[in-house]
Amino acid sequence: MHKILKQLILLIVLFPALGFAKPSALLLNPGKRSESFWQDVDLFANAAAARLELEFNIFHAERNNYLIIKEVERLIKNKQLPDYLLLVNEKKILPKLLTLLEGQDVYVFVILNGLPPQQRSKLLEKPHWQKYLLTSLIPDNYWIGLQTAKGLIAAGNGQAGDVIMISGDKTTPASIERQAGAIDYFNSQPHIKLNHVVYADWSQKVSYKKSLTLVGRVPKLKYIWTANDLMAFGSLDALGAHDLQAGEDVFISTINTSAKVLALKKAGKVSTLGGGHFTAAGWALVLANQHSKGKNLPKLVRDPLFQLIKPDTEFYRCLITKNWDALPFEKITADAQGDYIFNMKAHQNSDKVNLK
Repeated sequence: MHKILKQLILLIVLFPALGFAKPSALLLNPGKRSESFWQDVDLFANAAAARLELEFNIFHAERNNYLIIKEVERLIKNKQLPDYLLLVNEKKILPKLLTLLEGQDVYVFVILNGLPPQQRSKLLEKPHWQKYLLTSLIPDNYWIGLQTAKGLIAAGNGQAGDVIMISGDKTTPASIERQAGAIDYFNSQPHIKLNHVVYADWSQKVSYKKSLTLVGRVPKLKYIWTANDLMAFGSLDALGAHDLQAGEDVFISTINTSAKVLALKKAGKVSTLGGGHFTAAGWALVLANQHSKGKNLPKLVRDPLFQLIKPDTEFYRCLITKNWDALPFEKITADAQGDYIFNMKAHQNSDKVNLK
């Protein structure tokens, strides 16, 4: 009788601990800690994890995809995989990672850069990935590419002239899609000549060198479209080296929400700015939390995540303060149709999320 009583006490002690164990999640961040975009990704995701009471960690690859592969191999070998992995298809690394993870007891979210539809459909034919590949949460990069191009021409009052594009790279889906949206818009404008498309690998230094050369070669230059803020900074420096004024002689557009680019937007040096997709990892954690409680998730969340950013708006102020800890992530739920709305602008006056 004494032995049975001890066993019952042990069960009472153990089972609450098991029942309330925090779900664990890991973001394999392909970017550099020093890059403002990836800093914003980390900050927003950490705020979500804290609010949702998740055990959350981030691995930074410093733009070295080999380190991500080695980290996944290490986690598998040491049996340290979390409950949920957040993966980014940066420079087409995702198929390799999924090959390594097939057969492992870990749920996967794909964020920011996903698989092509045909490749994704083929993957979901496998029983393992039907269970373990959860939601893909991919921003509409084509949309923001087109919208920033459209806003760029509008900022110049539709003046005729040449445009150069400073794109990211030739392999990352986000880069390809942003570029495609911008090119389609520029080609639809008969008074606009798309003069050059070059790749600066998301780097301010590379963008400066390439912009410096191109600005000197394009006498009718009126517009510069850039795929991220760092490359915009390089182009701005190049304009200064040629004694040209951004926002007057040449108009610049870009994407991302660093403090520096927000200030440049307010000062009129950056004419058109888009952003908001840094929230993807945080929204994925919202879905992970709901999945851990037994809720079914959509295989794909169709939400732009991006929006055009204007100074002195509520969203602009939120981007300046970065007070994401105040967001009630735990209250975000699907609507009556089962769709999730993760555009923060849509939630600003919502009972679900208050950004004030």
